Amino acid sequence: MEQDITRASDVTIENLLKHLANSKAKGCLQVSCDTFSSVSFFLYFWEGKLYYATNSLAPFERLERHLRRLSNQNSHLSNRVIKEVRQKVNNSVDAYIENPSDYQGILWLASGKTELQPTEIITLLRRLVREVIESLLCLPEPLIYKFVKQPHPLTELCSFDVNSYIDQCQKRIQAWQIFTTHVQSTYERLYLASEGTNNIPNLTAEQNQTLCKLLKGLNFRQISALIDKDELIVARLLYPAIIDGSVIIRSPKQPFDKLPDLPVENLFENITAEPEDWSITGGESKQNADGKETIQIIDKQWRIACIDDSTAIQEKIQKILEHNMFLVAKITKPMNALAELMEFKPQVIFLDIDMPQISGYELCSLLRNHHEFKTTPIVMLTGERGLVNLTKSKLVGATDYLVKPFNQSSLFNVLFKYIN
Repeated sequence: MEQDITRASDVTIENLLKHLANSKAKGCLQVSCDTFSSVSFFLYFWEGKLYYATNSLAPFERLERHLRRLSNQNSHLSNRVIKEVRQKVNNSVDAYIENPSDYQGILWLASGKTELQPTEIITLLRRLVREVIESLLCLPEPLIYKFVKQPHPLTELCSFDVNSYIDQCQKRIQAWQIFTTHVQSTYERLYLASEGTNNIPNLTAEQNQTLCKLLKGLNFRQISALIDKDELIVARLLYPAIIDGSVIIRSPKQPFDKLPDLPVENLFENITAEPEDWSITGGESKQNADGKETIQIIDKQWRIACIDDSTAIQEKIQKILEHNMFLVAKITKPMNALAELMEFKPQVIFLDIDMPQISGYELCSLLRNHHEFKTTPIVMLTGERGLVNLTKSKLVGATDYLVKPFNQSSLFNVLFKYIN
């Protein structure tokens, strides 16, 4: 039985999904919106558990891309096998409510026709569902949805606990938001600014050798599949080069331009589930290698120290970096800075030049003479560009400087030069 199409102006997608989970729903939820009317999302529930999620936008490109990522670990997943999946099923979006064609392809892979292991099938499903839900959560309201009750579930390969899984997808979107000064979509294409370049600053020789070959128009997700690393790791590696212009970004290629951009501001509140709360059934430990990598990405915190006698500056930096990927030590008494820094062990230090008792130049010199901070990036803070003594800064070992007042963009621009 199909419910009437409903415009949900007062219901968020995360609340709707959690309602279906809590009410033990059985069927398919179809979601769309006027702004992105060319794409529909389909989520398949049984007894409140999520069995699968997909959308109508190039579902087999998505499936083949994730299979290619798995092929880094499974040599039996050849290009022939990956391409064969599409040929084995009826590729019709019209039948998606009852039997999505990309899921049919996964069932074929799981039927013993290939040497894909059960744990690899579940890893594949996790990554596919995660990508779809991340795009779904970025849809602007109001939403248009309909729920179609079904007498039978999809053939079960695994199932997801909706409440914890939605919370973790929200956490990942929050993690992406620290890059949104320059990155608007995970489907944006990346190029080297100079075609002959084979050296991106801040990357190792091995990373340069791998990534420079790929920065020819592939998007974040495609690069992720080819190097077998999470998209957030790709963004973290390349962001300093994006900031300094070594890598340039172009808009998503069709059809990915039909998907919503990343939100610039936090859309989600009261995210309480921890990464360890992920609940996935189907014969796989919830702490597999892929899950652990995701947990490490979300939970990894960069340790930033700010030495400034101004509480206003301390609060501003704290507000900008209040995202859970940063841990900020606010040091307002410069004479106590060394002891506090030794305990905190920051990855980057912001140091005000004009302070009582000891100047930023003097303190910077002291820090550089201490074995713990010989190589730690130290960014000098100054109220006016004219007051920065570049020669003196270089002599005392300062790495860079930031002029006050600064905004989020300028702070991130200097910060991401050094935290990789």
